[in-house]
Amino acid sequence: MPHPNPGTQDQPGWQAVLQKIIQSPKERQRLATALGINIITLSRWVKADSHPQRSYLLRLVKVVQPIHRSEMLSALLRAYPDMHDKFMEEIAETVPSSFFRQILRDRASIIETLRPWQISGTVLNEALKLLDPHQLGMAVTAALCMPPVDDKIRSLREHGGRGHAPWSSDLEQKAVFLGLNSLAGHAVIFGRAASVPDVRKERYIPVFGYPTDWEISAGAAPIWLQGRIAGCLLAASLQPEHFTQERMDLLITFASIFSLALNPDEFYDHRAVQLRYIPQPSQQQDSLRSFRQRVTRLMTESARQGSPLSNAEAEKCAWQEIEEELLLIGQSSGEEEALQNHRGE
Repeated sequence: MPHPNPGTQDQPGWQAVLQKIIQSPKERQRLATALGINIITLSRWVKADSHPQRSYLLRLVKVVQPIHRSEMLSALLRAYPDMHDKFMEEIAETVPSSFFRQILRDRASIIETLRPWQISGTVLNEALKLLDPHQLGMAVTAALCMPPVDDKIRSLREHGGRGHAPWSSDLEQKAVFLGLNSLAGHAVIFGRAASVPDVRKERYIPVFGYPTDWEISAGAAPIWLQGRIAGCLLAASLQPEHFTQERMDLLITFASIFSLALNPDEFYDHRAVQLRYIPQPSQQQDSLRSFRQRVTRLMTESARQGSPLSNAEAEKCAWQEIEEELLLIGQSSGEEEALQNHRGE
């Protein structure tokens, strides 16, 4: 049996990590109970000459709090490299059956006007929980197709979103437009899931959301229903190479479930997808900040003309105005970028 690595000052051993965790009496008791051992045994584990049964170590990495799990897992992998597959299998996350039951209950029982909000929020929360179980930093949002103009879908717009720090828990106010120059656009145009291991090294599909300097890796999976597309589910992580094949499979699953939150008229013939260049999120902010003013103006003008708009109709028109504005900015930005790339070749 390989001798456990005691760790270094920069990379503490698993026992040092455990010692730090169980300084809290409440957490010490919780861990002992979860592991099925007494507190005295748990306290002995922090000694350098202690060698708990490996089955307990497998359980330990799963029952520590999410905030400590990444550090504990890394330390255990250094100490027991021959157990890598078993450790990873132990913490592998799958969509629980209780979540599916909840979604189906909501789909069947919630009134139509509230159903999209309820189901989308439930899906985004569960996706965030399973894709970032150690809370290392992630944002998950839906990028949905804007209504077509002349039978062409020209851009995507983020709807809602959930995050772990440094992102805020509710990303509604951070939503931006996305186009062909984005990972989301790439996934929707080609109709298949895609990921970027490190956006700092990616030349062609660098944009996820706002602020862009937080995302290091990202993944996107299209949302389909009966061969028609509504957009994609998009996730960004603070960690490089976070989107392994297992996590991309999870993202694809959540994209499929997210389709239950949408109405059939929000899905479009894939041939209508003709995304255009959208300016960087930082260049969108002036237009996005004007959204509420535009809604008020549209409602006032329509009432004055004797054909008042509902709030939902005015919001739809306001978003279309902003899209048109951003497409014009994007056209000049895209031409300039293409020229610079041509000069650099």
